[in-house]
Amino acid sequence: MTNLCNLNGVLVPEEKAVVPVLDRGFLFGDSIYEVIETKNGVPFALPEHLERLHGSADALMMRLDLDDQTLSRRIKETLQAANNPESYVRIIVTRGVGSAPNIDVAYATGPCTVLIMVRPLPSPGSSVGHLAFVSRLRNDRRALDPASKTGNYLNNVLGLIEAKATGARDAIFLNSAGYVTEATTSNIWIAQDDGVFTPPLSAGILAGVTRKLIFDCCTKAGLRCEERDITPQQLLRAPEVFLSSTLRHVFPITRIDERIVGTGKPGPITTKLAALFHEFSTHQQAELYAPAWSKI
Repeated sequence: MTNLCNLNGVLVPEEKAVVPVLDRGFLFGDSIYEVIETKNGVPFALPEHLERLHGSADALMMRLDLDDQTLSRRIKETLQAANNPESYVRIIVTRGVGSAPNIDVAYATGPCTVLIMVRPLPSPGSSVGHLAFVSRLRNDRRALDPASKTGNYLNNVLGLIEAKATGARDAIFLNSAGYVTEATTSNIWIAQDDGVFTPPLSAGILAGVTRKLIFDCCTKAGLRCEERDITPQQLLRAPEVFLSSTLRHVFPITRIDERIVGTGKPGPITTKLAALFHEFSTHQQAELYAPAWSKI
């Protein structure tokens, strides 16, 4: 079980992986990232994660110095060296080391810093969760669009502190219009008799890879799945609520603030969807990702 990093193409133990103080990711959060889990040693949905990495780079007007093939080879090299049963993979790309501690990108004189972290995949932990509405609003899309996965996470950090102070496990952010957006690192869904629903990207949320795959899964299963603006009252009245993310997959929520969701246990639609997603992702892995990975 090994924590290992690939820093600009060089394998180093995690505790020895360091960046200069003038790196813009350290100074300004001027960075993007992706988190991926492996299944049978193969990064799950790697093409989708790399596509989103490019989208985040475009949103930050950041030029990526590596092509996907080179980045994939570095990921594979790091996974093979770590030799974990299954791994957590985090890709971090910063705008690089600047010539001065100045926010102007004219001072971003160096190439991008590319860090790949590989750790043993953590266990899922508790199968149910408790959320709390927080007073801190989700970043407005016109300021820093949450659809981009950037290293600037202070909004999420402060929201999580507020939620945990109430005894909750995670936060629910509203946007400036009062609609539900997402949790700190997960998309949020409601499930009811007429289908499953999640806020649209226009609400100010991350374009989750797992979120997208759930749509694909529902389509194949003939289950209605749509984007919809959700009010706090609709969330509180929903018979089932769940989160989705790379590491949480489909994660049932049984309590919001002091209100019990449904029966207080994972609901039938959520349970079915979790099983469908597991089956769907396993099929995707075998049919799409593993053969391509073997050629890298």
